[in-house]
Amino acid sequence: MQEEFPDAHGRPGGVAEEESEQTGEDRRAALLGEAVDAVYGYASGRYNWEDLIGFLSHLDRDAMEGEPVLAPTLEGHLRRAGDLATRLHEDIAATGPDYALLLLDRQRRVVAANEEGRAYFAPVCRPVASGKRLSFLEEEHAAVFDRALADLPDGDASGPTLLRFQTEEGETQLLCYLVRGDALSPAMLRAVEFDEADPRPHCALIAASPGAGDEALEIFRTAFGLTPAEARLAARLRFGLSLKEAAEELGISVNTARNQLKSVFDKLGVNRQADLVRHLAELAALAASMQGAASRARATVTSAERQTVVLPDGRVIALRDLGRPDGFPVFILHPVVQSSLMRPQEAEIAGECGVRLISLERPGIGLSTHDPKTGHVPFARDLGRVADALGLDRFAVLGWASGAPYALAAGAVLGQRVTRVALATPRLAFRSDLEATTPMRQFFGGLRRHPWLFETVFTIMRAKRSRRFFRPMIRNFLENSEPDRLLFDRDASLLDCFTDSLIEAIDKTHKGIVAELNLYARDILVDTAGIVRPLLVWHGMKDEMNGAEDVRRMLDGVPVEAFRFMPDDGHMVLFAHFREVLSALVNDAH
Repeated sequence: MQEEFPDAHGRPGGVAEEESEQTGEDRRAALLGEAVDAVYGYASGRYNWEDLIGFLSHLDRDAMEGEPVLAPTLEGHLRRAGDLATRLHEDIAATGPDYALLLLDRQRRVVAANEEGRAYFAPVCRPVASGKRLSFLEEEHAAVFDRALADLPDGDASGPTLLRFQTEEGETQLLCYLVRGDALSPAMLRAVEFDEADPRPHCALIAASPGAGDEALEIFRTAFGLTPAEARLAARLRFGLSLKEAAEELGISVNTARNQLKSVFDKLGVNRQADLVRHLAELAALAASMQGAASRARATVTSAERQTVVLPDGRVIALRDLGRPDGFPVFILHPVVQSSLMRPQEAEIAGECGVRLISLERPGIGLSTHDPKTGHVPFARDLGRVADALGLDRFAVLGWASGAPYALAAGAVLGQRVTRVALATPRLAFRSDLEATTPMRQFFGGLRRHPWLFETVFTIMRAKRSRRFFRPMIRNFLENSEPDRLLFDRDASLLDCFTDSLIEAIDKTHKGIVAELNLYARDILVDTAGIVRPLLVWHGMKDEMNGAEDVRRMLDGVPVEAFRFMPDDGHMVLFAHFREVLSALVNDAH
């Protein structure tokens, strides 16, 4: 049976199973049931994004059967699912901690604990009280803790140690992790009202609450010293794939997967795949709790807060002003699902290059007011008015991914004011012919084939907005390109920034995102006749969405001075070559 990547239930997403005994009508009925299940699964599960991919694949399968019948039925279900998501998740920002936590000093006295911790450890410990030594009900449980504490390694790189407290029959009664106190984020310490001025606790016992989300890949790798390849295999096995299925999805041989699995077993101290899956599930939930708290503690990942410019019609455009205040101005236009948020690294590079980097939020995205007449040309005029308000006569414009058509429009409409337009990984169109070989292709290709989904998909997405929802989704979308995966492995702050940027983009409204996607769906092209200087274009050859010929075709008829195709880069080519791109734009100004 042919396979593509699985839906939320581990089933192949793009190719129907063999159903020789079923009639076409039976198949349609079964498909409808699965699609409706996926719709409500996406709406109701706070951290579930996989079912979104699932029902997109069901729509594609329905279209392959002949005259589509799912769309009219699903429209009503989607509207109800959108209402359901809004009701279920509107309190998302008010949720408490998703982990049980006990902080201990070197004498094993309880320094602090949250209510979840007191309740979670009650089956194996005597009542937990601050200032009292932690005491276990069973000697065997105390011995498990003592051995782990004695072996707790020194150093920041040490990962959590799994503790398994068993019943007399050998069944697991409780699982938790022992971690060093200096591994805890300030947000986690504040959650138990720990005074940050006091010395750090020596260690902590921590366990994730049931249902905590999935941010497994990085924690698998860092906690147990797994290689990136081993972590990817472990993450897939955790979702129930067989070794053969995981190998096929990763594009490796079964023998290679078997060797990697043996190494994973050795590093985690298990010898059965069932034990591995249980171990990884617990650790993934803990990762979500710990990393989620850490992310909440890093409310600012850029050196500038947003400011706004009021346009003549009363609308507001939001921006961040980064780099050197007296530097050469460069407007950067982001993808449709991103706000103006950027990392300190990029702001510092801009300053070193002599650039005043102005990061804009287009209408209806982030804090910028939605424009019912939104389009490429109206936005270009808005950008000109923002430049006027900032006292800028001439400037460069940098558009990356789906910000590219707006950069082209700015160059065409504003003419001589734009010294140069540069594009990185340009997305001038979302192709409807993308094969569903990766989650990103399934998502954008599926939405392009079914544009009537835009409104409800993003209504639900906005209702569920949180770091724990978006972070694994973004990582999963981008990890299929090896250069991008390695970039995220080297520096997790890039993924943190994209996650927080998406939350900012969709926090007030999703109208701007839906409006821009509708422009793509109508294949509205940008008139580039007014562009003064030929473009500079950077593109990673390992970008999974478009190859070099796709980029050339999209820019056919547009004057281009240089295509810089990077053989060892993917979608994130801009961040791998940020200094080079800004330096080229500054050189044009002199």
